Amino acid sequence: MLEKIRIGKASLSDFEEIDKFDIFAGDRKAEIQREECYVATHEKIITGYVTFDYTFYSRPFIRFLCIRPDFKRKGIGNKIMEFVEQICEGKIIFSSTESDNLAMIKLFEKREYKISGVIENLQIQTEIVYCKDLTSSSP
Repeated sequence: MLEKIRIGKASLSDFEEIDKFDIFAGDRKAEIQREECYVATHEKIITGYVTFDYTFYSRPFIRFLCIRPDFKRKGIGNKIMEFVEQICEGKIIFSSTESDNLAMIKLFEKREYKISGVIENLQIQTEIVYCKDLTSSSP
């Protein structure tokens, strides 16, 4: 686990580095410009990012969480989730992942997220929607 992870708002100067490991469709420029993208850094290296907004029924929603491949399994995803949970405005937070994304499902379980529902036929894999009550304790 990396101890010196810093998390802060992404800037457009971070885009090129994020784009090198971003696995999701589209690019993150729009989220960066709307100040919805945060980056995790370790010794000036961007190790991951998260996009977070309030467009899911006006509720906090973690849209994308992506960790640079050479930094996976080092606790960065957990630190990013903890950060978002602390800064979000609301009593409950939502996110989702595909049913075959075992690493993300494990992270949701570790952070005490509960399954809120599933969406079939959105893509090949079932999309599982998770939520967490932020008024209770978290790991």
